[in-house]
Amino acid sequence: MRKLLILFAAAFALLLAGALGFQAEATVGGGTQGLPAAAKNYSPVDQVSCRTAGPLCPLGYTRVCRFWKCWCARCK
Repeated sequence: MRKLLILFAAAFALLLAGALGFQAEATVGGGTQGLPAAAKNYSPVDQVSCRTAGPLCPLGYTRVCRFWKCWCARCK
């Protein structure tokens, strides 16, 4: 019985502390005003290769190897 009383007292103390310390700071539209402009300028595609000429391929080409054959393929 003593353990149950301690459990209820601890749960009540935690709930009371949470209720007194909780503050909802939600904004409606205030933080999302610049979102459409940022979404227009965002692109998930990033070019990561073919910026310089490699040791085996000229500028604008990258080395591709498939089925035990390698060649210089044009960058997209």
